[in-house]
Amino acid sequence: MGLLFQPRRTASGPARVVPRPVADAPTDRPRVLAAALEAVMLGDASRFAELFSEDVEFSSPHLSVASLGSLQRELGAPEDSLSDIRIVVVALDAVADKLIAEWRLEAMFMRPVLLDDRMLIEPTGEVARLTGATVAEFRGRRIRAFRHYFDDSQLLADVPGPVHRRFSASS
Repeated sequence: MGLLFQPRRTASGPARVVPRPVADAPTDRPRVLAAALEAVMLGDASRFAELFSEDVEFSSPHLSVASLGSLQRELGAPEDSLSDIRIVVVALDAVADKLIAEWRLEAMFMRPVLLDDRMLIEPTGEVARLTGATVAEFRGRRIRAFRHYFDDSQLLADVPGPVHRRFSASS
């Protein structure tokens, strides 16, 4: 989930991406969207080139970019706070070249997370949940616009008693 909580940037710029051969790329749009949701939420930049167009317009609560390279740079590091991640598309609608998906994520909260560079939340080992919606507009086989809507504070709403430590500007 390179996308959840806050963007993670790779230390050395964009990941080198070797796209899968076209024959191996998902061809039906629901499968492409499901693969894109997984890749974005897990921070798996290795799949971005096969799923998104070079000029992809991507927006989410934490990030807005307008190219594949920018998306790879911003979300190209795997999320490590959550494990045993499960993403389920619970509803899917199609309108012309647009797919709208409602989804649910469940994962184990196993490592600390730093929110907004100010608050450290210690792991509990409990289940964390998140629901959201994503709109994907396609050009051919790839996504040219990806709008991702969720409230990441919901991830920790069900987690009993996480320990929060606030950092000040002088810390």
